[in-house]
Amino acid sequence: MRMLILWFLFTVNLSVAQTIAGLTAEELEFKVDSLIADGISQHAFPGAQVLMYKDGKVRLHKAYGHHTYNKAIEVNKDNLYDLASVTKILGSTLAFMKLYEMYTLAIDQKISAFIPTLKGTNKKETTFREIFSHNAGWLPYLTHHNTIYNKKGAFRWHSLSERQSKRYPTPLTDQLFIHKNYSKKIIRRIKRTPVENVGEYLYSGMWYFFIPQFVKELSGMSLDKFLDKYFYKPMELKRMTFLPLKNYGQKEIIPTEIDSLFRKELVHGRVHDEAAALMGGVCGNAGLFANASNVAPLLEMLLNKGNYKGTNYLKPETIALFTGLAYPETENRRGLGFDKPELEPSEDGSRYPSKKCSPSSFGHAGYTGTFVWVDPEHNCFLVLLSNRVYPSRTHRNLYELGIRGKLLDYVIQSN
Repeated sequence: MRMLILWFLFTVNLSVAQTIAGLTAEELEFKVDSLIADGISQHAFPGAQVLMYKDGKVRLHKAYGHHTYNKAIEVNKDNLYDLASVTKILGSTLAFMKLYEMYTLAIDQKISAFIPTLKGTNKKETTFREIFSHNAGWLPYLTHHNTIYNKKGAFRWHSLSERQSKRYPTPLTDQLFIHKNYSKKIIRRIKRTPVENVGEYLYSGMWYFFIPQFVKELSGMSLDKFLDKYFYKPMELKRMTFLPLKNYGQKEIIPTEIDSLFRKELVHGRVHDEAAALMGGVCGNAGLFANASNVAPLLEMLLNKGNYKGTNYLKPETIALFTGLAYPETENRRGLGFDKPELEPSEDGSRYPSKKCSPSSFGHAGYTGTFVWVDPEHNCFLVLLSNRVYPSRTHRNLYELGIRGKLLDYVIQSN
């Protein structure tokens, strides 16, 4: 009953917001320009791309600022950003949704039926519904990069090397190379982690490290090849990719953090997330790079119930299932893979991600400063790409200034 009352209040608040006069194109651009300029001046990020879509057309698509605060290179619309955890929905969850349709999977099946390495572990009873909605009791994250050194400060055997070889083939940086079996160590560590308080919401990214294996088990294809075949290539997303340095120069890619603890250099063109980097850069947790114009078609497809430019990529009922509440009778606000709006406002009266977004809306944020959100009721979506972690992840003004919520408010109000 409490959940129903909250949902009613949420909907009433929404109807009030809808009475606010809409923004003209000029007003929308002025508000966005002013907000992003303020964010840059207050070091929320050195630059950004913003794309707003409503009622069947792009209302605003602009690039702002520079790659870094030295202002040497301006951001343009072609530049690629590290999407961070947005990879979870525009990579991993999309792949799972497609496999869900192809192999008639059931959301309440146990994941260990498809990931043999989890059989006989404390995770053998976890279901897809539990793990995709962060209801499975798995730990949030492991700092794998803290385990590569021995007591003398040297690299452990089977971790990293300063020389590339058959044993250490994959670059972590230009000077460090990953052992060919290191990804298996990561999986073994995750398998040994405790499972606690099943049924209570706790955000965890660890399931997504199994997504490449899951995709391989069912399709025989790697995660990146599967996504290319069923989504990115047919939708002509030429700037949506893992491992961007294979096809693009560094000047086309926005740098992220000056990593003083692990890689001891500016992370530029390689995934910012340390664990995803140690997995080789193709990971379900993070690793995708893209620009706003290549993110937008995927969001448009989701908004249009699986259809993009006359081609059906997913079924409407699949999208409804994954973007709806996974546990509507509980306080878990999550969908399956997708984030959903908060039901209750914070102490300051705000509600993530916006007071104006509808209960049917969904999306995800990324640690590097990325944010995507789709609102079917308002027939709109927002793409914000930034590198808020430059030069350090301690920069949090993207959050403190409420930039993401304000941008979402603006596109919802646009005419």
